Order: sequence, then structure tokens, then C-alpha cells
Amino acid sequence: MLDIGNIDHLINELKGKEDWITLQRVFNHSDSIIYVGHGGNLAIADHIAVDTIRLTKNKKVTFSPGSAIAATSFINDANFDSWLVDWFKPISNLLDKSKTLVIGISSSGKSKDIINLFNHCDKNDFKTALISAKHNNELPRSTTLVNTNCNSYHKSEVVALALGYQLILDSGFSCPSIT
Repeated sequence: MLDIGNIDHLINELKGKEDWITLQRVFNHSDSIIYVGHGGNLAIADHIAVDTIRLTKNKKVTFSPGSAIAATSFINDANFDSWLVDWFKPISNLLDKSKTLVIGISSSGKSKDIINLFNHCDKNDFKTALISAKHNNELPRSTTLVNTNCNSYHKSEVVALALGYQLILDSGFSCPSIT
């Protein structure tokens, strides 16, 4: 049997932590949300980006490089460590920095492409948050780190998606039931 533990308990525990409270406050204030990751976490980022714009009834504009075409084009033109910066730059010119949040999802917390994006965002006054199973000291000090302490990739990805929905729900919108 696949062990993902008690996700409800984990999410409730995270909701009481200062980093989550900070992330929720910034999310609520932001009009534009950028979601990034790679591999399974990029799929999670893309999925929650779509649902954020849909479930907030277009109150929040979202972006995610979820297309394999976009990702591989930018990776080919530059390199893996800088592709997210190159993808983000043209989008960032359209955004109000004070109302934009960049959320990264990384199970290991060591993804150089996300760290480089967050360093770029820090230099350009964009707010950042990382949802990760592990801690990383390479992140800019301004990054809010929500550390889930998950011990497997599958649990980390499931929890990250659930946390995306929690952000939507706790910003005053609903996540509909299946009818």
C-alpha cells in the first residue's frame, strides 16, 4: 500500500506555522501568482495555476511554464539552471511587483533553476515562496519556505497540490465538491 500518511494532520500543522501564515497573507494580497517547478512538481505547479485562476473566478492571474514545449525551448536556448529566469523575464515586465507572488515547488529544495529564479526575483523585488520537503540555506533570505518534511517524492507532490488548494480556500474562495 502506498504510504502518504495523514495529509489532513500535516496540512493543519503547517497552517499554524509562521511561514505558512506569511505565504497565505502574501497570496491573499497578490493579484498575479507564478507557479514553477520541474518534473512532477511542474505538473503540480501547472495544475494549481489553472485551478487558481479558475477557482478565484479570474481574481488572480496565474502563469506556469507547464508546457514541455516552453520548458525545453528555454532549456535549449540557455541551460537548465537559468531557464526559469529566462522564461520569467518577459512575463515580469507585465506585472505589478507589489502584487505578484512567485511560488516554487521542489521536493528536494535544491533545484538550481528555482534558486536562480528566486535570486533574480529577490534582486527585482518580487515576493517568493518555496513549498518543499527539505530545507535549503541557498534560498534568498526574503523567500518564505514552507517545509513539509515529507520523506518521499510522491507524498511531497500530493501535499504540495493540497497546499495549493488550501491557499485558494483560505483566500476566501471555494473548492467545489464533485456532484
